[in-house]
Amino acid sequence: MGKRKFKKSVEGSLAERRRRIQQAKREVAHESKGKSPKYSVEQLLEKAEDCIDRFEYELAQKFCQRALEMEPDSILALETTGSLLLELGNQEAAKQCFGRAVEVSPNQGHSKYMYLGQLFEGAQAVQCFQKGIELMMKEYEAKQATELAAACGGGPRDGVSCEEICNAYLSLAELYMTDCCMEEDADVRCEQYINHALGIDSENAEAYQMMASFHLSKENEEMAAEMIKKSVSLWLPKYKAADKGEVPDEEFNPLELTPLSYDTRIASAKILTEVKQYETAVDVLEGLLDENDEVPQVWYMIGWANYLQGSDFKENARYYLHQAKQVYEKIKCDDPELLKHVEELMEEIGPGEEEEEEDKDAADEDVNELDSDSDEEIDSKTNGEAMEH
Repeated sequence: MGKRKFKKSVEGSLAERRRRIQQAKREVAHESKGKSPKYSVEQLLEKAEDCIDRFEYELAQKFCQRALEMEPDSILALETTGSLLLELGNQEAAKQCFGRAVEVSPNQGHSKYMYLGQLFEGAQAVQCFQKGIELMMKEYEAKQATELAAACGGGPRDGVSCEEICNAYLSLAELYMTDCCMEEDADVRCEQYINHALGIDSENAEAYQMMASFHLSKENEEMAAEMIKKSVSLWLPKYKAADKGEVPDEEFNPLELTPLSYDTRIASAKILTEVKQYETAVDVLEGLLDENDEVPQVWYMIGWANYLQGSDFKENARYYLHQAKQVYEKIKCDDPELLKHVEELMEEIGPGEEEEEEDKDAADEDVNELDSDSDEEIDSKTNGEAMEH
């Protein structure tokens, strides 16, 4: 399927990038040595954000460090530094930054609580998400109070979004399906938080998908099917229309094609397969292949969905399972369970007509080679005996 390709542009040549890095280093050095700061904390953090966007994390750290030297308890500096440390995989240091932000300003700003909710587990994570949601709701209500005036005047509508609140509720729901699943009222709380998310945004595809997952965990396949079909109906038709070139260029926005990440759409396909919506599952998975065709799991899942549909789909299943194994070996994937199932299915399905023909040709070649070797051996022996006589 043809798709519009989008690549992140590289800003400037290598020489320009080096020049920009040297300039940034001079600016950091100036800030460290000078008595009167050349930049404010806000300006330093803007430069740090620019560096993060260009993946220049070392320079970003220097700007963040200088900002914290100027204002150690700046919430913005602590949160920017914390998010940078998360990018670098330093979770413990990130926790310290966000924890300090909570100490300095416990009742303003929800972001630090959202980050901490992701970093902690169990009850601690629940508390962080709940506090973050409390602050978001206050901000959201204040935003709604001024939204009409902003709309009439054409002014900006800054502040917390419905999507952020939904995501927070879904994070809580997920906790009660994982870390806190053994708590007595885990099922009730999980469903309650998903419904809260849908109450904020009734068109949230991920919320419907999580509700489908919840019903599957309760072995209610009928409700799970209803929820996952509702979820994909909110984005898949538009995605397929764009894929076929049916969306006018002026209306085409790649960021709005699907609100779900690659991994979340893999989860969508898994649920669709479990509730026997095989055709829709394959539609979702083929879209994923268009975006990245080097994910063995996606090839395998299409093969599995075809296999489950019976003998009429045997050839399709064989093809996709074969591709799954090839991609697995190509990228040196490390998922022995997936490979084992692929090989078991391929053995059960058996070789295709082309493979059988190839095997027959190879066998014939082997026989011919053996016959040829035998003839040569007989001729050699006969010649030797004749020479002796």
